[in-house]
Amino acid sequence: MGNQQSVLIVGAGPAGVVTAFGLARAGARVTIIDRESDVVDSPRACVYLPSTLLALDELGLLADATMQGARGYEFKQRFKLTGHIARMDHRVVSDLTPYAYTLHLGQHQLAHMILRHFQALPGTQLLWNTSFEGLTQDPDRVSVQLRGPNGVLRQDFDWVVGADGARSSVRRAIGVEFEGFTWPETFMATNVYYDFEACGFAYSNMVADAANWQVIAKIDRQDHFWRIAYGEDSELSEEERRARIPMRYNSFLPEPKPYQLERANSYRVHQRSASSYRVGRVFLAGDAAHATNPIGGMGFTSGVQDARTFIQCLSALMKDEAGEDVLDWYAYERRRIFLEIANPSAIEFKRRTQESDPQKRLQDEANFFRMMEDPEMMRGALMSIFALVGRPYRPDWQQVYLAADRARPEGGPVKMVLGADVAARISREIE
Repeated sequence: MGNQQSVLIVGAGPAGVVTAFGLARAGARVTIIDRESDVVDSPRACVYLPSTLLALDELGLLADATMQGARGYEFKQRFKLTGHIARMDHRVVSDLTPYAYTLHLGQHQLAHMILRHFQALPGTQLLWNTSFEGLTQDPDRVSVQLRGPNGVLRQDFDWVVGADGARSSVRRAIGVEFEGFTWPETFMATNVYYDFEACGFAYSNMVADAANWQVIAKIDRQDHFWRIAYGEDSELSEEERRARIPMRYNSFLPEPKPYQLERANSYRVHQRSASSYRVGRVFLAGDAAHATNPIGGMGFTSGVQDARTFIQCLSALMKDEAGEDVLDWYAYERRRIFLEIANPSAIEFKRRTQESDPQKRLQDEANFFRMMEDPEMMRGALMSIFALVGRPYRPDWQQVYLAADRARPEGGPVKMVLGADVAARISREIE
């Protein structure tokens, strides 16, 4: 493109910092801003699925992340109706991918690690306590108004990426709708010291139960440090939800052993997507582009893949290896992946975890155990997470991919649920 490109990343969450680091590594001048004073450390994502490990490895970040995180190999689903426990072991696909495990590390720890690498690169800038207030754009640049500790800042950039969460100010500034719905219940995310290991739990667990469903996962390398997520009544105040934690813990901790609550927070969850992921020189990624309930990890995982794809696309443009339509490809493909795969998968994972109909619960259990008895179905289910990576860019994507997508029966999206429900392509090409 002839000159070094300047990029503003709004938001220092996972999608934002991964995008910023990857673009700076590719030679762009990158500025990150965030309205907070530091990385937010409230309980959020802490389990990195194999497709996320692929993205981190491509950026040279996986070794550092692995040094800080804990490796997990098993997933266990506990069916409270019968008391049965089903399991999946990532190691059964170790001949297909080097990422046959999950990594457990708080997303704030990952952000701190990436920011250290980011700030060591030339042409980088990180501005805390700085909020995005608006923008105007023309064919050649984006003029942005920011507000920092010293007042209003106005600066021009070649490109802007809104990675500022589900309430994205960037998304509102470009007039993009956030289509979908909000779930009625509130999710509680709690960090607790408790010896789940001695109770036979894997590093990743789901407990299927209508009233007391839970998602339980190891957070990092610390001994007995775990995340427990569950549902609460949205009519309650935050103080009331916190006051109920001991009672809720008593109802679903496996043994009456001592525990120490480290922190807790609650949040509403959504199934939404931006109507477009690109308007001119402004792009959306992560939760600013799409929001989903966290069961199954589709939100965090999709956000990292957004970052990976945008890095590849803008880097190709900067190197004159692709035309500007590569950025249209980013917007099209990442929205397609969310609407067709991540969103329906997250909705189905939530249903299976919280299902109240006894017959459907028994059928869900039978389906899981049927998968356990079929090695190839199990391998396909484990490898299906790589569907979130998306298809590779090609210059004729509109004639090939877009035409094929539009030619589907009834012209609508083909919704797929990850796991045994999708016939995953098992191939060494994943590596």
